[in-house]
Amino acid sequence: MHNLTNSVLSVVAILLAISVWVHPFIAGSPTPPPGGSPSAPAASPPAAAAADRYQPRLEHDPPVSGPPASAVADFDTFLGRLRAKSEDAVDSLLLHRDALERAEEVFVNTAGVLKNVMIERHSPFFTVDPEAIFALYYDLPTLERGLGLYQQHCSHCHGPYGRGNGGATHQWYAGNFPRNFWYGKFKSRSTQYGTAPTDSDLFRTLTRGFYGSTMPSFRHLSAQDRWSLVQFVKSLANFYDDYDELIVNRFDPEAAPEESTLLDIGEPPPVTLDSVIRGRILFIKNGCLACHQGTKAKPVGLARWEGGFDNWNDEMDRPIQNSRDLTNKVFLSGAAPSDLFRIITGGPNIGPMPNYHNMPQQDLWALVHYIQSVFKPDYPQAPPSVDAQAKPPAKSEAEQGGTATPSGSSETPSPPDNPSTAKRSQTPSD
Repeated sequence: MHNLTNSVLSVVAILLAISVWVHPFIAGSPTPPPGGSPSAPAASPPAAAAADRYQPRLEHDPPVSGPPASAVADFDTFLGRLRAKSEDAVDSLLLHRDALERAEEVFVNTAGVLKNVMIERHSPFFTVDPEAIFALYYDLPTLERGLGLYQQHCSHCHGPYGRGNGGATHQWYAGNFPRNFWYGKFKSRSTQYGTAPTDSDLFRTLTRGFYGSTMPSFRHLSAQDRWSLVQFVKSLANFYDDYDELIVNRFDPEAAPEESTLLDIGEPPPVTLDSVIRGRILFIKNGCLACHQGTKAKPVGLARWEGGFDNWNDEMDRPIQNSRDLTNKVFLSGAAPSDLFRIITGGPNIGPMPNYHNMPQQDLWALVHYIQSVFKPDYPQAPPSVDAQAKPPAKSEAEQGGTATPSGSSETPSPPDNPSTAKRSQTPSD
């Protein structure tokens, strides 16, 4: 009996010790367990911790801290090496003849599109030799770490060299292909249309993931590892300028054609019935119905075949199959008011959606309020009678031939700037 009592007490003691050990993790406390390992990751800065807690369906947009100084220094060193190598021996950074043909053949067979779909391999981006770029990472811990993390976590979708042709793309023929990082085009940005995103924009995407897509969140990685991935992705945004015979990185401030100006988001105004109605009118006047609603009762999104659209394509002319369904709160870049403001104002840089940065800020917020009202039934709702107050963009000769662009009026801003405005051959129908 005495032995049995001792055994029971021993088991209880072990269970108590285990509960003390795991309690900080269950409770979400940052306090390490007793005798915690010296290799445990350091606590994240407050801004980074807030970003880690962000979920795309939330109504707030936590700030993102800037990258560590060491990461910035390593990327700047890489840019210096790239410039020097480009000026002294640019041919060593390019694919030539047989190597280029083999790379193109491999790419076509792994791009994940149907055989009858013609995709564009823009030669200024495609001729840069990825292995030659990787060779410039020597003695740069941030980029060496980023390369290793990328091959472990990202290459199965984005490809071993970041060209958007990983093995998983064969399962992706749904109009949402993985990004080709060499083009330096990104949907989720806080910068003007056509410019590169900030480091914080890329960090935000890695932390959140793209809600409603196969791009996951990488918040399980430490903040330092995510910053390493950010610098690695930036190091791939290279193209060959055959006029000056130089390799140019899109994140190089000395080579960028224009500075990445931040969007002026400001403070969101209060949502009112008037602002929602104004947003619905602008939604119609600027041609948003053509891609996001057609003749449906609500802006639920359209399939490519419903509207006969033949240029809903991404940066490599891979077909985009659906426009965004605005009723389900599933937005790649997040559903917070500031997220919606960014995507409307700056445009996604990829695909047919234009930017609307020429609009007055109050009109941009009115559009945000209307779109929120579509998926928030507790918001003021624009009555159907409002549609009669708005006239859709007048058909132009270009539209009658298969292309349309949003048109302005005394109440509507000038046409948005986007070289890939959607073709609208007819009003989509159910």
